[in-house]
Amino acid sequence: APAGDVVALQQGAGPPQQPEGPHIPLGCSLVFSPGWEADRNGGTAGLCQPVERDLFDCHLGCFWPAHVPDQLNHAPDWTSKCAAAQKDWRKIDLIFP
Repeated sequence: APAGDVVALQQGAGPPQQPEGPHIPLGCSLVFSPGWEADRNGGTAGLCQPVERDLFDCHLGCFWPAHVPDQLNHAPDWTSKCAAAQKDWRKIDLIFP
């Protein structure tokens, strides 16, 4: 590779190629920020409701009712009626806190 083709992470003696900004890790599960689990009234009624409408909006803002590690599953059979997600997605049970 020719020298100088990767400049995003280089910090030489001169000015940086890009202005430094805050470091924000990818994904919501990497950030612990208390307060995101509750809406402005302290409950969960204002979070991503209804889930069918706001799924994409909540994904972009990482604004879900709770941050739960992947290894915790309190409803292991929530997809038991759904053999193929593309065909049977309407049969998936919704889990409410």
